[in-house]
Amino acid sequence: MPTARRLEGLDAARGFAVISMLVAHLSPAGGVFTISEYLTAPLFAVVIGVAMGIHLADRRPGARQFLLENLQRGVLLILLGVLLQEMYFWIIVVLPYLGLLIVVLAPLALLLHRAPLLTLGLAVAGAVLGPIVRERVDAAWGVGGDLPAGAGDLVTWLALGEAYRVMSFLPMALGGLALATVLRRVTEVPVAYAVSGVLLSSAAIAYLLGRGSAEGSAPYSGVTAEVVGATLLATGAVVGSFVVLHLARQAGLGRLLDPVLATGRLALTAYTLQILYLAVLEVFRGGASDDTWLVLLSTTVVVLGACWALDRWWGTGPLEWVVHRLRPTPRPAGRHAPRHAS
Repeated sequence: MPTARRLEGLDAARGFAVISMLVAHLSPAGGVFTISEYLTAPLFAVVIGVAMGIHLADRRPGARQFLLENLQRGVLLILLGVLLQEMYFWIIVVLPYLGLLIVVLAPLALLLHRAPLLTLGLAVAGAVLGPIVRERVDAAWGVGGDLPAGAGDLVTWLALGEAYRVMSFLPMALGGLALATVLRRVTEVPVAYAVSGVLLSSAAIAYLLGRGSAEGSAPYSGVTAEVVGATLLATGAVVGSFVVLHLARQAGLGRLLDPVLATGRLALTAYTLQILYLAVLEVFRGGASDDTWLVLLSTTVVVLGACWALDRWWGTGPLEWVVHRLRPTPRPAGRHAPRHAS
């Protein structure tokens, strides 16, 4: 598969993450749908790591430009997430956690994007030490504790969030950063079949081993088994997304995935649209539970349909346009060259 097409698998992974998110937020059923609880947030974190690694390898931005871009992007996600949380309380908005993850990950990615083994070692260390650090922070401050409001939010986002925390996301993102170094090789068919199979099987083993331990391996728990299992599951899902896209196109069904690809390209708009739609729906439904098949189906149609239409006729989403417009301008080459230079 040519490079441009193969990297559409990353858009597919983001699109599948959005669909998984809708299922996790709105499905009234358990069973197989519970997989979305294990997959959604880790897949977003892993894709962030993969995208950073690919960006650094392919475009080779300057360190200052790369850090400023990701600082701006991370702060925008934090601010947008705080605003969306005020609008709809039935969902824990993940954007502030992912925004802070981007800010924390960017300098690490600069240092590690050519060192996959070291990156994996740090990911494992983070999975092991994260729960210990979280316990110490919890003992010192609790969730927000006596800290000022802003500092309390920061501690919650970093370590003490009920469902999400950067401390749990960072090993997953580092796993994605390591995957980026071999992405083009491991997503070639038939190699991708074996790689995705190994990663997904390893994830199942990690979860099963964790389930037999005192800590368990429940989704959102942040214990070592859950973080390791989630990292393997999400990296396997990324590789699997390339496989699904390849098979769909081979079968002549590639157009059916266009809404998924569009949603992946407009993931920030998709997330925001989900919250806005549910907030409006809550007014008309009198605060009734959003865990119904009708709400899940209608939200999926609205989010994927809007993203497909925006991508097709405008080429981007409103929030992606804002992020692009606010991106720091690279410093012109030679701007600070000595005056006597030709």
